[in-house]
Amino acid sequence: MVSAFLIDAINDPTKVVQELYEEHTGNIDQFPAVVSRHFADVFLKSDDTLREVLPLDVNHPPESFAHRSLVRFHGMVQDTSSSPEMYLASLNGKRCGGWGISQNMPASEWPSSFDYCDLKEATALWAVTVPGQTDWRTEELAAQSHSGSSSSQSPPQPHKFPVPNAPHIGVRVKVYDNEAAQSLKTTDVVTFIGILTSESLDSEETSSPMVPSLHVLCHTVQSIGDDSPPEDLTTVRDDLIKWIAEEALGGDEVAAQWLVLELSAKVYTRATPLLPPSLTFSRFPSPSPSSPAIPALHHVLSDLLPQYLTVPLSLDLLNKENFSPESKDEDLHSGYLQVPHGTTLLLTENGVQEGKLVEKGIMNIRAVQEVMDAQTLEYSFPFSKFSFPTDIVTIVLCEGRKSAFFQTGFTVSLEAKPSLKDNLYKPRDQIKIPDTTQLTAYRSFLAAAKRCFGTVQVAEETSQHIQEDFVRQRQEDPSITADNLIHLMKVARCGASHFCPFDGHTHLRDRLLAASMLEREVTVDIWERSKRLDASRRKRSP
Repeated sequence: MVSAFLIDAINDPTKVVQELYEEHTGNIDQFPAVVSRHFADVFLKSDDTLREVLPLDVNHPPESFAHRSLVRFHGMVQDTSSSPEMYLASLNGKRCGGWGISQNMPASEWPSSFDYCDLKEATALWAVTVPGQTDWRTEELAAQSHSGSSSSQSPPQPHKFPVPNAPHIGVRVKVYDNEAAQSLKTTDVVTFIGILTSESLDSEETSSPMVPSLHVLCHTVQSIGDDSPPEDLTTVRDDLIKWIAEEALGGDEVAAQWLVLELSAKVYTRATPLLPPSLTFSRFPSPSPSSPAIPALHHVLSDLLPQYLTVPLSLDLLNKENFSPESKDEDLHSGYLQVPHGTTLLLTENGVQEGKLVEKGIMNIRAVQEVMDAQTLEYSFPFSKFSFPTDIVTIVLCEGRKSAFFQTGFTVSLEAKPSLKDNLYKPRDQIKIPDTTQLTAYRSFLAAAKRCFGTVQVAEETSQHIQEDFVRQRQEDPSITADNLIHLMKVARCGASHFCPFDGHTHLRDRLLAASMLEREVTVDIWERSKRLDASRRKRSP
C-alpha cells in the first residue's frame, strides 16, 4: 500500500511544506528541522520509498524536469565556502517563504513591511555528480527512469567538477536545516531530496547566469553498507583473481592477487598512521598503434568498483590541469584529486613522452605523492593553504622498472603470458564479463574485504611467531634489517588493537591479506602465506 504522505510529497512538495508551516507557525526557528524530519520519515526509511523520487543525473538533467519538481540528487559536496543566503521565512497570509517559494512571487504579493526576525539563513553549497561513480552504480541508484532526455547543455560551473570535460550535473544546494548542514564537508557523498528550481548564480548581478538550485527538504550522507559477504569465500576470491588475471593482466595471477589486496585497503587510523599503500605495476607495456589507448584493467575495475577513475598521465595534462582544488575570486575550482573517500585511481604513465615539467606539473606530482604517503590533499586559498583528509587507493601503471614520478608502497613487475599480452589493451566489448550473479558476488566480496580491513587483529601466538621468525632470519642473513621486516609485514596486518613491537605500518601487508580472505585475525598461516606472496613479488623485481 502506497502511503498518502508519499503521494502528496511527490506530487506537490510545495503544498506539503505550506501545510506543515500552518501547523507550526508559532515555532518558526525550528521549522526547518520539522520539514527535514517529516520528509526524512517519508523518504529515507527505506530504499523503496527513496527510489520513488525521480533522480537528477546526467540521464535526467535539470531541463527535463518541470519547475519545482521533487527530485533526489546523489552527489558530492564540492564547495562549502559560499556565504549563507538570506530568505524571508514568513509571507503575507501566514505563508511559508522558504524553499524557494518566494522566488518568483510578484512584487505586489510581497509584504509591505516585515519583522526582521523573519529573516533567516540557508546554508549554500555547490554539489556535483559523484566523480568516478561507475555506470553500474549510477544505474543501481537510479532504479527507474522518466521521460527526460540526456542533457545537451553544458553544465554550469564546469571548473567545479574534478574531471575536465566529463559529463556531469552541477547544482547549487540550499539547506534550510542549518544544524544538519554543519556536518557536511567537501567530498562527502550525499543524497539530497528537494525542490528543483533555476536561479541566478549571483542575485546582485543582472547578467549572472542561471543555475539549477535544489531547495533541500531532507538529506542523508552515504555510509558503507552492511551487506553480507558471499557464502563461498574461497571460490569467489579465487575466481575473482583468475578473472582479473585473464582479462586485464595477461594471465598474471600473482599481480592479480596484489591488486585484490590493494582494493581491500582503506584508511584505518590517521593517528598511528595506518593508511592504504599505493601499488605500481611495472613492466606494463604501452599499447600498440592499433590497440585502444585505455588498458583493459580500466574496464575491469569499472565493473567491480562503485567509485573509480582512470587518469591518463601526460606532460600536457600534468602541466595544464588541476590536481588540487584552488580558490579563485572566492570560487573553489576543483582538481582530479578532489574525489570522495573510497575512490580508486588508476594512473597510467604510458602516455608520458620526453619533455619538461613546469612548476604546475611538479606541484601536481607532489599532490599525488602526498595523497599516497599521508592521505591528505592541500586546498589553496588566496592567503592560506589547508590540508584535508582523503581516503584514495592509487594504482600506477608504468612501462619501466619503476614509476617515473611516484614512490609507491609496493611495486609488482608484470609477467604477462606471451599468448595474452595483446589482452592488456583489448576493447570493452572483447572482455568476458561474468554473469550478473557472479559479478555481484565479486563486488560484494571487495566491499566486504574493505570493511574487514579495519577490524583485523594480530593473535598473540602470531605476534610471538613473527618476532621469533625475524630473529631467525637475522641469524641466517645479517643483512636483514628492521626495515625488511616492516616491508614484509605490510601485506598482512596493521594496527593491532593490543600492543605489538611491530605495530603500525609493519603489519599492513598481513592485514591486507587477512582482509582479502575476510579473516578477522592474522594467524601464523596468514603470516607464512604473506611471506611467500612477498617473496614471489621480489623474485621478479629487476
